[in-house]
Amino acid sequence: MKVLVTGANGFIGSHLVEALLSRGDDVRCLLRPTSDRRWLEGLDYEEAPGALDDDGSLARAVAGVDVVYHCAGATKARKAESLYRVNAEGTANLADACSARGTPPSLVYVSSQAAAGPCGPDGVRREADECAPVSHYGRSKLEGERALRKREAELPFVIIRPSAVYGPRDTEMFLFFKFINKGVAPALGWDDRYLSLCYVGDVVDALLLAGRNKRVRSEVYFVAHDEVWDWRGVARAAAAALGVKTRTVRVPKVVLFGAATIAELASTLSGKVATLNRERARVMWEEFWVCDISKARKELGFIPRVGFAEGAKLTTAWYREKGWL
Repeated sequence: MKVLVTGANGFIGSHLVEALLSRGDDVRCLLRPTSDRRWLEGLDYEEAPGALDDDGSLARAVAGVDVVYHCAGATKARKAESLYRVNAEGTANLADACSARGTPPSLVYVSSQAAAGPCGPDGVRREADECAPVSHYGRSKLEGERALRKREAELPFVIIRPSAVYGPRDTEMFLFFKFINKGVAPALGWDDRYLSLCYVGDVVDALLLAGRNKRVRSEVYFVAHDEVWDWRGVARAAAAALGVKTRTVRVPKVVLFGAATIAELASTLSGKVATLNRERARVMWEEFWVCDISKARKELGFIPRVGFAEGAKLTTAWYREKGWL
């Protein structure tokens, strides 16, 4: 099978490229000239120079492929407009390039649980629930989903919404593991916060299933592990994987948002994107980020394989091997 992967050099995208190649697919990767290719070194793929805002390069990239895996996206930016330009407009541009072909390829879109928003204490998020994202990132990913919906008459697509994803090469959860490795288990406020987690290998499995399944079309699926964790449990599992003892440090709301404000100011002065900002702090402060994967189980045959206790061991081992910890 001939496939195109956008965001192929990123965290999820690079793991997907490896899996596609290992099963014998012919893989083309959409890459900017300035893209960091370290996770693709030694892999036998075809490079398609281009970008999501370059219509000509998109037309060339999708030519002759059977499936497009759209992993490219922005998770943070100095200005919200950049998130919408990449996640919403970029997805629309890619969808148009696919639709312009006589026989369009199937498109598998890596969205996010953030597009749906958090859930309440009395339940979990399901695909049929009304979306209520609480961040520009979530709203921009939802706009990307809506761009596909507008083209569903001519374009076959599947939307995958992973929960919080972690694993080798991840830099987001890495910060949490760094705190744990130093013996500090940060806890937001005094209430428990619950979430679904997904090891990167399980996300890749779901994408492969969606790309091969010709029976599903115009569908959205949450993808996560069945386990529901609170942050204290996550900290204990991470500490066990690292072989360290920790002490819990409570972070009051005023401290979290104060740090986010300072980080935003530093970002403005330095011109660099802040890891923490007030919007991300609001997302972190939500108590419930839990999703139901029963639809993906039933329709895609998705079965998560790696729980967080095992995934934390795999992830920390990789961090140590690469000298990150």
